[in-house]
Amino acid sequence: MKTDMTVGREWKTIVAFSLPMMGASLLQVLYNLVDSMIVANFVSAAAMGAIGLTSAMTWLLVTVCTGLGSGTSIAVSQYFGAKKEKEIKEVIAAAFLMAFFLSLLITLICFLIAKPLVWGFLQTPEEMRGDSVTYYRIYSAGIIFQLLYNVTYGVLRAHGDSKGALIFLLISSILNVALDCLFVITFHWGVAGAAIATVIAQAGSAVASMIYLWRLYPDLVPSRRYLYAWKQRAGLLTRLSAPIISQSMVSALGFIVLQRLVNSFGTPSIEGYAAMQRIEQLAHIPSNSFHVAVSSFVGQNIGARKLERAKKGYRSTVRMGALISISIAVLVLFLDSTLLGMFHIAGESMRRGKEHLDLLMIFIWSNTIMNITCGFLQGAGDVKIPAVSGFVNLGVRLALSYLLAGTAVGFRCVYVSMPPAWISACLLVVFRYRSGKWKNYRIT
Repeated sequence: MKTDMTVGREWKTIVAFSLPMMGASLLQVLYNLVDSMIVANFVSAAAMGAIGLTSAMTWLLVTVCTGLGSGTSIAVSQYFGAKKEKEIKEVIAAAFLMAFFLSLLITLICFLIAKPLVWGFLQTPEEMRGDSVTYYRIYSAGIIFQLLYNVTYGVLRAHGDSKGALIFLLISSILNVALDCLFVITFHWGVAGAAIATVIAQAGSAVASMIYLWRLYPDLVPSRRYLYAWKQRAGLLTRLSAPIISQSMVSALGFIVLQRLVNSFGTPSIEGYAAMQRIEQLAHIPSNSFHVAVSSFVGQNIGARKLERAKKGYRSTVRMGALISISIAVLVLFLDSTLLGMFHIAGESMRRGKEHLDLLMIFIWSNTIMNITCGFLQGAGDVKIPAVSGFVNLGVRLALSYLLAGTAVGFRCVYVSMPPAWISACLLVVFRYRSGKWKNYRIT
C-alpha cells in the first residue's frame, strides 16, 4: 500500500515506516548469525573465519546493489512527492535495465579476482584459503538477485511501503536456514553449502519482491514503452547512485585493507573479529532502518516542497535513534561474552572479540547520528557530502590503525581507531545539515 509521508505526525510516520524494516533487517542478521553458527559448530571455527574474512569483499558487492536501490528510491520518492507519474515509470524501467547489465559485469570480475585477492592481497592463512575463494565465487554468482531485489525494494520504499521487506526477508531467512541445515549438516558440503544456501535465499527474496510489486502495484511494473527516455533517467540514477556506491565501495576496499591488518595478527584476531561483526550487525539495525526511513521521508517532502516538515522529522529521528542505540549498547555490554560464545570461540579469540565489541558499543551513538543525518542528506539529493563523510571515516580509521599497529597497542589498533573515525564523520554531516545547503539539490 502506498503511503503519503507528506502528511501526519512526523515521528509516527517515520516509526511506522521503520518498524517493518527493523523486523526485516533483524531476520536478515539472524539468518546470517545462524549461518555462521552452523558453519562454526558443524564444520569448524576456521571455516567460519574463512567466511568472515570475505565479509568486506561481499560488502563490496552489496554496496553496488544497495547504491542503485538508494538512487532509485531517491528519484522515485521525490517524483512521488511532486506527483509526477510518468517520470516515476521511466526511472523504474531504466533502473531494471541497469541492474541486468551491471550483474553480468560484476559477476565476471568477481570470478577473476577472487583467488588473487584472497591468496595474495589478504595474506589469508593457508587453512582458510580454499574455503574463502569458494564462498566468494559462489556468493558473487547471486549478484543478479541482489540487484533486482534492491531496485524493487527502492521503488517500494519510495512509495512509503516498507512492509513488503518483512515478507521478502522472512522467505529468504526460512530458505537460508533450512538449506543450511540440509547442505551443511546433512550433505556435509561445508562452506560451499553455506554459500549455495545464501544464493538460493537471495533468489527467493528477489522473486518474492517482484511478485509483490506486480500484484500490488501493477501500474509501477516496468514496460518497454518507458525505455525511450532510458538514457536521461540512467544519467539521473547514475548521478544519485554513483556517490553512494563510490563511498561504499571505497569503504569496502578500505575494510579489505583492514581485514589484511586483522589477518596479520593471527587466527585469534580473525575469529574474534568475525564473531564480533555478527553482533555488530544486530546493533546497527535501528540506525540503518532510520537511515532508509528518513531518506524516503525527506525525499517525498522535498518533492512536495515541505522543507520544515523534513527538518522536523529528522530531529525526531535523531532523538529516537540515539536513545535506542544507547539502550542496545548497555544490553550488549552486559551480555558480550554470551553473545560471542554462540560462535564457538574461546580463549584469546574471545578476549579480542570482546574488547572490540565493548568499545564499539560505547561509541555507537555517534555512528547512529551520522547514519541518520546521511539518510536526510541523501533523501534531499545532496549525495556527495555523505560520500565524503564515508571517506573521512575510512581514512581516519585506516591511518590510525596502521600508525598504531607497530606500537604497544598492537592488535587493538583495529578498534582503538574507530571512535575518532566515527566522530569525525558525524561532525562533518551534521555541519552540512546545519548549513542548509542541501536545499539546493532537489531534482524536481
